[in-house]
Amino acid sequence: MSGRQQVAVVTGGGGGIGAAVAEELGRSGWFVVTVDPLVSLDGAERLPEPQETTAGRIVAAGGSARASSVSVTDAEAVRGLFEELAEERGGVDAVVNVAGITRQTYFASGTEEDWLAVLGVHLQGYLNVLHAALPVMAAAGHGRILGVTSGSGWRAADAGAYSCAKRAVAAITWQFGSHAPPGVAVNAVSPIAATRMVAAAVERAKQAGTSGGGGGLSLFKAMPGPEHLGPLCAHLVGDEFGWCRGQVLFAGGSEVAVVDRPRLLEVVRTEEVGRLDAVLDAVLPSAFATAESSQATEGGGNPRFGSIFDEPAPPEPGPAHVQSCAVVSDRPELADAVTAALEARVVACHRVEVAQGFDGAAKALRALAESAGPVDAVVVALSGGPPDAGAPDGWQRVLAEHGRIVDDIHADAAWGRAASDYSADAGRPLRLVTLTDATTAGGRSRAQASAQLSRAAAGGSGGRVAAFAISVEGREAAAARPAGALVAQLLCRPDAAALAGAELVVGAGWIGLRSHPRPLGSVIFGGPAVPEWLDDTLREMAGDGTPVTAESPPP
Repeated sequence: MSGRQQVAVVTGGGGGIGAAVAEELGRSGWFVVTVDPLVSLDGAERLPEPQETTAGRIVAAGGSARASSVSVTDAEAVRGLFEELAEERGGVDAVVNVAGITRQTYFASGTEEDWLAVLGVHLQGYLNVLHAALPVMAAAGHGRILGVTSGSGWRAADAGAYSCAKRAVAAITWQFGSHAPPGVAVNAVSPIAATRMVAAAVERAKQAGTSGGGGGLSLFKAMPGPEHLGPLCAHLVGDEFGWCRGQVLFAGGSEVAVVDRPRLLEVVRTEEVGRLDAVLDAVLPSAFATAESSQATEGGGNPRFGSIFDEPAPPEPGPAHVQSCAVVSDRPELADAVTAALEARVVACHRVEVAQGFDGAAKALRALAESAGPVDAVVVALSGGPPDAGAPDGWQRVLAEHGRIVDDIHADAAWGRAASDYSADAGRPLRLVTLTDATTAGGRSRAQASAQLSRAAAGGSGGRVAAFAISVEGREAAAARPAGALVAQLLCRPDAAALAGAELVVGAGWIGLRSHPRPLGSVIFGGPAVPEWLDDTLREMAGDGTPVTAESPPP
């Protein structure tokens, strides 16, 4: 950096966690740019200019800072800001993306406008920041980016668009572990603190007569203040933390934990299998459902299932759990495979034209029920953003393949809402299966958002909707048949409800079950000061270092 002053951009830096991080960086000698349009919590209206700003407090304390009113939703303005900083100050060394709004979006409620607004800030806004920051950092060969996810994006929580966006931020982070430019580290923090946004969520829960969602918001009074997170988040974008790449870290003021990415727990072969339905009949209830319940495999001891791939076909299956299914797809080969597998079990399948938006999906499903009778299940298999042939491999391709993710998540959510509304209006339970094309980086993030949404379906719909998410990661020609067989199992077996909300995957020649994100290990340090040994312990937890011993050298 040729001895120049380090430059940090903190979005959402006007208050809360963003302000705490910005002020900590200012005290550490950074030039800090706080990016905040200073709008209301829901982002709907501009607030009056405060008498005292974060940048003003940094300068008053002897630091260097300036404020920007750019919104992360304005891609051109964000790019212009980073280019301006690179020209005027020689580069941008760190970004902390805290910007966010809060609106009421859930699996079964919340307006389409609110869904799009939340996705636009929390997900598209972060992508806009990445598009602006990564080229500057890649050219310099140095940089640190800290995204902000949430426990609502990796624990089961009915937080709708917010959960989807925050899970996608986590997925993007994990992918950048191996695809960030040389010298650049991309990580994310999942913070919990007594902020305005959390206070608003607590108040909504109180008014709704619930104890609070998102894993303990009712403990608001016991949460640390935002100032307790400033030192840790500033440390996470410091030079010494460059060893850490592609990690999500929970931060609770006095504690930090490594959040593990989804990992395969069970896999079963699907290629060169005579009766795939017979294999799945054996494996799904005994291996997959058990592993989903305990989030751990029971394999690894004595071999299981014996010669199921060679056994003769079982008797014909009994009556299917569902009788009528709507198939919503613009992927003909996959739709044909799903239809064939269901019709083999005497399930009436009805192709539904792909409709746009919440209202369009709801009207299409109601029209089908009026013309063909009641529906017991909905299968959604919509195409995603195609691979960008013009983008080079690496970080540019990862970004390019996320170009449609907000639209794609919106489309999946529209059919989830339509299924929930239909189930409520008809007074009948319904099963929903969403198959995501996860052959691209953006598709993989979308698939994780879909899985997160499916985990909230039962609770969000009052138990009426059992939702299943399948990430299709093999080419359609090879994946269509096993995907169809898996859908038939999920819809036709009564006991398949045990896999509702599971993270299912169809690969090239196999079907698998992944774990949900969960803490790998935790460091309790009391905070807010960061102990010198923190990185050593986190490296061992993350699997990126040798075990810590009393003789371990300093980092």
